[in-house]
Amino acid sequence: MKMGMNEKNNRAIVVATSDRGMEDSLRMKFKEKNLQVYFVRRNNEAILEVLDRDVDLLIVDIDMTGGVGIDILPVIRRLCPRLPVILISEDFTYRIRKTAAEQGVTYQSVKPRSALETNDVVSITEKIVARKELMQVN
Repeated sequence: MKMGMNEKNNRAIVVATSDRGMEDSLRMKFKEKNLQVYFVRRNNEAILEVLDRDVDLLIVDIDMTGGVGIDILPVIRRLCPRLPVILISEDFTYRIRKTAAEQGVTYQSVKPRSALETNDVVSITEKIVARKELMQVN
């Protein structure tokens, strides 16, 4: 389900999560920062958003409706090899960390359950987007 109000080719952040609480927290914080964000709840919707938009960043919750969020990373990497990805998870086992590293995940974060953790995700998002914008200018 797309949740954004901007035109097709505007730069965007896509957040793929089926966790409504996390979505609500991030939506509020991203709105405060005037960041253009689209929320999706399924793996295939995340892939479609990446195809349809000029995406600056993909944030993927490992727990997704319709599969495990990390499962879309090989597809994302084939479509957009340089797209920054933040992986959000409560599971930081060796297998998850290894898979994330192999798939070029830019940053791994604990699933935000508190205001501080939500602020951390937003802060990292801002840094990644700013770095990407700086690289495009140079």
